[in-house]
Amino acid sequence: MSTVELTAEAMKLPLSERVSLAQALWQSIESGLPEADEKDTLNEAVRRSQELASGAIVGRFHDEVMQAARRAIGCA
Repeated sequence: MSTVELTAEAMKLPLSERVSLAQALWQSIESGLPEADEKDTLNEAVRRSQELASGAIVGRFHDEVMQAARRAIGCA
């Protein structure tokens, strides 16, 4: 089954089951990531904040990011 098909089927689930599924998927992602070094993480956050503050990059609203993600996986 393709990701598009899986997503379509998952969206048919009742809200409580979608929430449970989302939590399970998120936890599976977290468990697969390497441990982040706190200092490196903080430095990255500061660097990104400075880029936004200086205008070197332009941020996007959450809704814009979610719409782009849905288009990327064919759910929009």
